[in-house]
Amino acid sequence: DANISVPEVLLVPLMVKGRDAIGTLWIVARATHHFDGEHARLMTELAGFVGVALRMVQTEKQLTAALEKQETLTREMSHRVKNLFAITDAMIRMTSRTSATKEEMTVRLSGRVHALANANALVRRSFGDGGAPGVGLSELIGKVLLPYDHAHCDAIGPEVTLGDQATNNLALVFHELATSAAKYGALSGATGSVAVRWQVDGDNLSVNWDETGGPMVTAPAKKGFGSALVDTTIVRSGGAIESTWHQQGLSVHITIPLNSLRQ
Repeated sequence: DANISVPEVLLVPLMVKGRDAIGTLWIVARATHHFDGEHARLMTELAGFVGVALRMVQTEKQLTAALEKQETLTREMSHRVKNLFAITDAMIRMTSRTSATKEEMTVRLSGRVHALANANALVRRSFGDGGAPGVGLSELIGKVLLPYDHAHCDAIGPEVTLGDQATNNLALVFHELATSAAKYGALSGATGSVAVRWQVDGDNLSVNWDETGGPMVTAPAKKGFGSALVDTTIVRSGGAIESTWHQQGLSVHITIPLNSLRQ
């Protein structure tokens, strides 16, 4: 139908050291009975060179992608470690102000540090594929907010079971929101509160994170790495996120497809 004439064609697979073919070399003749055994031998040798060249290009692309991923993970880990030190420092100061004795401070601080470690363990994105299986959304949010028992934290919504990847993604998102609230917002003092509400709307999960009672906050002039990390994580999951700063504190609205939560 395309008015293409192929009287005779020699097809040679592009092989590299006996592996599966990564392509095919096509040689088309203008007339039939053109190719012979010598053509096949020469084209097989040529296909070997072409196969090696293609494999080198593919390997270079894979290496570049791996290095970029490693750089992203390194920046993410550095950001997370800095946050953990900042939150631990804030916990020490908060616990010392609200404890009557050093024994009471030791018990309360130890509990909060262990809770922080458990929450951080949920965010297990790493170079390996191992990790705990997915958990329920209420359990995940509860673990993330547990270290901040000096403030009032409330999480209410229907049970939603998360897949392995979704557990990692949402743990990262809520861990980052809680860390930011502890550094700048409602969880930075004893009078603040955080309310997390979620519901299923059709094919989407709708989540509201609302902070009240903390210091007055304003929209940052420049988005930091943590905020960009949260936005990117939600968008990669097919969702959307909207943040609003007001006198009472920060409000965040997240929508995310239910099918991405099963992964």
